[in-house]
Amino acid sequence: MQLTSPVFEDGGPMPWSATAPNENRLPALEIRDVPEAARSLALILEDLDSPLGGVTHWLVWNLPPGTDRVDALNLPREGRVGMDSFGKVGYLGPVPPEGVHRYRFRLLALDAELDLEAGAPRNLFDQAAAGHVLDEAELTGVIERSPPEAEI
Repeated sequence: MQLTSPVFEDGGPMPWSATAPNENRLPALEIRDVPEAARSLALILEDLDSPLGGVTHWLVWNLPPGTDRVDALNLPREGRVGMDSFGKVGYLGPVPPEGVHRYRFRLLALDAELDLEAGAPRNLFDQAAAGHVLDEAELTGVIERSPPEAEI
């Protein structure tokens, strides 16, 4: 299974439009080679370098297994969006407090649709998805916060 983006390369800088202080727009993601046995897909965006520990910026599940693209304007209506680590439902773009942070999109192919209401927090998603992951793909981008004197 593959997860890529037409707007940034794996390990490269994410577009500024994806960040919360700017447009807070989910970058386009492309999905390929989903296992035939998959019954649904899930996507997670995590800050790997947060001083707070694991921070979830976005979480969506029950995407149809035939989904091949997700972006700010194209999220399949079957998808259920969960709560981020800040108590909000929806996409919250990266906002590194300082320095360079790595942000990982994780794509999970699941052998079932999850019986989980929209707005559920990450811990409930993790419990519901446990034992159902068939395959996983990752895409990591970086965002660097400029020092205050550079933000003029």
